[in-house]
Amino acid sequence: MAQRLKEDVRRRLVDAALAAFVADGYRGARLADIAAAAGVSTGNVYRYFPDKETLLHAAVPPEIADRLLRLLRRRVRELATVADWRRATVGAAPADALLDFWIAHRREVVVLLGRADGSPLGHVRPLVAAELTRMAVRYQRAHGGRPVPREARFVLLRIFESTVSMIVDVLAAHEEPDAIRAAFRAFWRFQLAGLQSLLEGGDA
Repeated sequence: MAQRLKEDVRRRLVDAALAAFVADGYRGARLADIAAAAGVSTGNVYRYFPDKETLLHAAVPPEIADRLLRLLRRRVRELATVADWRRATVGAAPADALLDFWIAHRREVVVLLGRADGSPLGHVRPLVAAELTRMAVRYQRAHGGRPVPREARFVLLRIFESTVSMIVDVLAAHEEPDAIRAAFRAFWRFQLAGLQSLLEGGDA
């Protein structure tokens, strides 16, 4: 019984920490608030987790970040083979797998892509934006045959930084899977058509 109670306390701390990281970010989350939300004393937190960083790794395990990046790269590879991105919004297995992952790990993805500044996971957000930019550059080379100028790469990077923010915003604003899917369908229709137009333009 005592061991089960200890595991229950740990689970409550991890859940409270995840909620705090989503709401306040890694920097803003306070162990005292996490402890209060879990119904334990602040001192009791240290029996389970020596510091906030360890608690972050329990709430957002490294394998979640690894899986996110693998699924994203699979989606990137798939998009690189599509001649018209306007037709690549939904239905393809890589797109569906990535969306299913976002839904299943909604809060963890919000932390990884939008709330991890100042933590060891803070590199994930810029890495995702950079991966998407490289995808667009490869796509242009494969389908347009023209190099992408430095100025266009700058614009693409900023676009994809905004894309990451939109992913975070959608997942933070919606909990129901159907609502999340509908929001991403609308976003993908808008963004993929815009990117297609940008890369088809004479200046890209």
